[in-house]
Amino acid sequence: MSDIDSDIDSDADAVITDEETLRPPSIRRRAAARIAAIQTLYQHWAGEQDLPQVVASFQSHYLPRLLEDFKLKHLNEQHYTKLIFGVESARAEMDVQITPLLGEGWSIDRLNQIERDILRAAIFELESLPDIPARTVIAEYSAIADCWEIDAGFITAILDKLAHKLRQAEFTATI
Repeated sequence: MSDIDSDIDSDADAVITDEETLRPPSIRRRAAARIAAIQTLYQHWAGEQDLPQVVASFQSHYLPRLLEDFKLKHLNEQHYTKLIFGVESARAEMDVQITPLLGEGWSIDRLNQIERDILRAAIFELESLPDIPARTVIAEYSAIADCWEIDAGFITAILDKLAHKLRQAEFTATI
């Protein structure tokens, strides 16, 4: 069984030191899956290899370090798989949604590949995973952008506009 297939936590997951790893293991597994998906999508683009090939390479070369960084034995495999294959299957449609939000005269090609993949993965979650609150999706992908030294405010602004459009009910509901 691979590290990403196991779904059993150990007490070692709870022995952590930094802010990110103080979050519950289930939340860290999903966050790790998001980062892994962005890295995999980038590798797929940069290496021009088939996605299954890139996934296998990622699992053997990069996943162990990511799991170590998150103090996890495994990531959320289901979330990871949904993200990479969901983005890959709807890339063109997602780009059509992103482009009008970029500003006059901007095209999707003006964004770097990581920015595009972050926005695409977030769109996938907003459209296909309604159990994850829109504000969580925005916050998580903005944090990922910040990790790659991408303007998190830019990512947040685009995702906020998309979330209000795709999940209108979440933003109009009264408490």
